[in-house]
Amino acid sequence: PKHPFYQHAEVKAFIAERKSDGRSLGRILAIENQRYNQFNQANVGFFGFYECIEDHEVSTSLLQAAEDFCLERGLNQIVGPVNPSTNYEAGLLIEGNDDPPQIMMTYNPKYYHSQLEQFGLVKAKDLLAYKFVVDQGMPEVIHKVASRVENSKGVTYRSVSKKSWDEDIKTIQNIYNQAWEKNWGFVPMTDEEFTQMGKEMKMILDTRYALIAEVNGEAAGFILTLPDINQILQRIPSGKLLPTGIFKLLFGTKSINRTRTLTLGVLEKYRRMGLETCLYLNSWKVAKSSGMKEAEFSWILEDNELMNRPIKKMGATPYKTYRLFKKDI
Repeated sequence: PKHPFYQHAEVKAFIAERKSDGRSLGRILAIENQRYNQFNQANVGFFGFYECIEDHEVSTSLLQAAEDFCLERGLNQIVGPVNPSTNYEAGLLIEGNDDPPQIMMTYNPKYYHSQLEQFGLVKAKDLLAYKFVVDQGMPEVIHKVASRVENSKGVTYRSVSKKSWDEDIKTIQNIYNQAWEKNWGFVPMTDEEFTQMGKEMKMILDTRYALIAEVNGEAAGFILTLPDINQILQRIPSGKLLPTGIFKLLFGTKSINRTRTLTLGVLEKYRRMGLETCLYLNSWKVAKSSGMKEAEFSWILEDNELMNRPIKKMGATPYKTYRLFKKDI
């Protein structure tokens, strides 16, 4: 594979087929993420890109193939689903299946849950997605906290610029890798991975939603929000952008009324001062001025109170739960 993630990972893809006619019944990717194990001093394997018909025998054969891949490499646990790591789409949707997925979030039938559990996989960690109704506004306490922090700490903001794109992406990468390094399941992205992700986002990003906060001139935190282009992509049944799908994408942006805040990071020395609240408030202001109706904040570790607390104070409600599973092998 050409994606830079695979420069530090060994993978093997499996497809389950029906013998009689060769029909594909499911798929899975087994993953040895060497960078993850080095960073976390672990010996874990992963699985991802899981799709399967509602058939116990088929699901078991796929999951067993991934487990065997991990056993062959001397790994002692399997975790997933991750596509292909926690830096990308991750987790099995176990609550909220009635709502279409936001950009870069997973979706699956409800029966996947029982398939994984029947194989012996158990909960490792839940990831939460919050919904915020833009027109409800931000509570007064949020405005007061942001005003106090901005006035007392010398906080200023600037949007990422496409003219200085590479430099700004590097700034965000540095904050991201430092801010998230102690989070469960985290592995730092390589320069090549972050550059690749930046290229992909640049095509759809409204730079007003990519905000860097500076404290006395030093980059201290950032927030990154994307328009939910899934609202347009679902109108392209073939999934192909060429030759006509690209026009639906380019000219359909005005119909988008949802955003997803996919990441926020604050350097450790600037935490607990309210900078997260400031970033959320500024992102909401952009969404409000853009006519957005809903904002999703996702995903957030269920036990990450530094992130969950301010989101709840804003009046956002958890409406989807994604689960990462594990199994000792």
